[in-house]
Amino acid sequence: MVARSDWTGLVQGRSDAFIDLEVVAPSAATAGWSSPFRALADDGKQYFVKCLDTCPPGQGASIAVERVVAEVGRLIEAPVCITSLIRIPEGLDMEIKPGVHLSPGLAHASQALRNADERGRPSLSSRTRDDNRRRQAGIYALYDWCFGADPQWLYDLDHDHTIYSHDHGLYFPPTDQGRWSLADLEAAADLANELPDSRGGLDSDQVTLVATKLEAVTRSQLAAIMRTIPSSWPVSNDDLEALGWFLEHRAPAVAERLRAS
Repeated sequence: MVARSDWTGLVQGRSDAFIDLEVVAPSAATAGWSSPFRALADDGKQYFVKCLDTCPPGQGASIAVERVVAEVGRLIEAPVCITSLIRIPEGLDMEIKPGVHLSPGLAHASQALRNADERGRPSLSSRTRDDNRRRQAGIYALYDWCFGADPQWLYDLDHDHTIYSHDHGLYFPPTDQGRWSLADLEAAADLANELPDSRGGLDSDQVTLVATKLEAVTRSQLAAIMRTIPSSWPVSNDDLEALGWFLEHRAPAVAERLRAS
């Protein structure tokens, strides 16, 4: 059993020192809840960027949710997009959406696919394409573990509909506000949050592998991810410790549910 107090003091030393990726040429924000914008970065690649300026008022913590879900997804081989922090430099005085100018600082970037089909509900599809029988096992695990909501999938049309889980800003309880609280996390910590789609045809070996990886996730791995959240983002160390506790607490039960599916 993991106690919330086990996480006290584990998230410290956050900063805004990240300089490994920078926006070079942003485009206007797209429509949507968090209004991401497409941008060319200094590595020559295209990204979809979510920043504090484009989030709904009071819901800037959703970009921390985006980063955490993608990072923990990689721990269990869930098919998440390539993501990174990205710096918006001084001097890009652009009206990113009506009445909102782009401010310098750190944001969340998801590498763009050249030719993608974006789908959400009603259900996962293309299970027999590419290696999606394996990849989709990780989607079920990630959705339950991170208390997913508003499920969104990308299908890479250049690679036989390879699937990615993306757009995770409304994950974690209460799942509709782009933020979380300790009270919400405690209330949901032992609740299942399984994606209701049929699991027929999943690769059984991958289901077992993902469950095993869930059980192997360590407190130190989760704490290291939480410490990468920039200090300028509107979440506290206590908030991130609560989120780390939630994920550590849930992992064994999620693994058990996955194996039983």
